[in-house]
Amino acid sequence: MAGTVLYQKFARAYLTAEVNTISQDAGWSPNQFARVMSKSSTTIRAWLDGSRIPDKGNLSLLCDQAEVEMARKRFILHVSDQLLKNSELVSDLDKRNLYIVESGERTYPIHVKWDPLLLSALLQDEAYHMKVLAGPVEDPANKVKNWKRKERRAKRFFGRFKAQSQLQAEFYVPASAFADLTLLTPDEKTAQIERLRWVDSLSGCEVRVVQPPHFATYAFDMFESDAATYAGPNYVYVEQLDQSRHVVDETKIGLYDQARRFLRSNSQGIGRFLDGGVHQLAEEHPQQQLRADRLR
Repeated sequence: MAGTVLYQKFARAYLTAEVNTISQDAGWSPNQFARVMSKSSTTIRAWLDGSRIPDKGNLSLLCDQAEVEMARKRFILHVSDQLLKNSELVSDLDKRNLYIVESGERTYPIHVKWDPLLLSALLQDEAYHMKVLAGPVEDPANKVKNWKRKERRAKRFFGRFKAQSQLQAEFYVPASAFADLTLLTPDEKTAQIERLRWVDSLSGCEVRVVQPPHFATYAFDMFESDAATYAGPNYVYVEQLDQSRHVVDETKIGLYDQARRFLRSNSQGIGRFLDGGVHQLAEEHPQQQLRADRLR
């Protein structure tokens, strides 16, 4: 029963965050929002503060009125369906996407991001996205479109750290990912490294390089909430080959927190890694030393 209640809170918090974000991005005041939706100001206030959740029909209308992209609309309605079923939010291959992660990046105060293969999406610059990431050669326009979306996502996320205090983010990067930077030109490589340093310099942000063995061989995003926002319960987002899962059970989250602690104990700050710390590990990890030397 407790798990069901947590998933209800999670789905309600996500839908409330989306209602707020969509109306804000559309530039609507609460009164304009009410006129657009043909609702009373009392109803709109309840939607915005999360005390009431719009039904599926009103969520669909909101997306249409604000010209929300179709994939995002479908996912919002998918979450609405899951809320009605009181079920765990597990999305199949056709429905999974990162809209819940993007929503968490807009509303949650504490973030932990780990990818055992690549730089986290928010850490990437354009050259890395275009040259390092796999993608269909016959559809370069879609890759550009995905970059523009990623760029907007990063701008919004890091803008929060410039405007607010009490926000925290830990980015864990595998040391092996730096070998991929050889696919870039020297100037592009320098720009990507400087981006990592810039993120690490932001108040509340850390970029840490993880040495093997990783043990946490799967990518995950952790989001921790607080009592002061409508962000919702703590959760972990995990994407697999056939589905994406949103973990809210405290016991299961504890397992991911153990993985996070191991990553931290087996890592060092990006500045130390790039400015000499790698040499202290050269005897232990000679292959990583060779990769690092190629960057210098």
